[in-house]
Amino acid sequence: MPPIRVTKPRIRRLFLDMEFGSRSLDSAIGLFTAALDAGDIAPAVEALGARRGEDGVGLAGSLDDLAAVHRIVVGDDPPAAVLRRFALSWSEAAHGAFVARGALDHRTGLATTDYLATRLRDLARSGECAGRRLVIAAGLDEAASRFGAMLRSARVARELAESFPHGETPIGLPRGRVAVIAPEDEAFAANLARARVAIRSLDAAETAVELLELPGIEDTVTEFVTAL
Repeated sequence: MPPIRVTKPRIRRLFLDMEFGSRSLDSAIGLFTAALDAGDIAPAVEALGARRGEDGVGLAGSLDDLAAVHRIVVGDDPPAAVLRRFALSWSEAAHGAFVARGALDHRTGLATTDYLATRLRDLARSGECAGRRLVIAAGLDEAASRFGAMLRSARVARELAESFPHGETPIGLPRGRVAVIAPEDEAFAANLARARVAIRSLDAAETAVELLELPGIEDTVTEFVTAL
């Protein structure tokens, strides 16, 4: 039997047909290897970014996946050009997925509670909720104008994203609150302190920042999100 010719369109199609996750690392390595042998890993990089974005995986975790595969196949960390190509593909796919699933609030640009519920179910199903926390910044009082509350939510989301660089997409919650799923790693305490200082500087007053454990059972996610 003649060898299968691995062309760029074939590489892209194979990547897009996969369900990426920890169990598919070997397959990703094989496809990246085929792409490298074909002389150009760009289609594989773009396709991996698109798949991770479509699946709702955060950018930090997606970049970790890219780095792992790149180190194994190429032997070093991905260069800036590869990171940029991957990030652009991820962002386009993630935005499209948010819009298609109704998971993006067009008024604030934040992910919705529907997205949060979907993501929490994914984490509970995969057993990856341990070691993560939901960080929630309180909203403004009811006297704030609607525009003021929206502007403030956007600013709080930016501060949370910068304070937790490995956190996931900021989420808008009822009563003007903003949340982010963040890894409780060795930098968590310092990141939390930075977030509190940054958010306090927006309001000129101390703003409550609450921490919640993620639901570890998929069937309890709806109740958890409804109670927020």
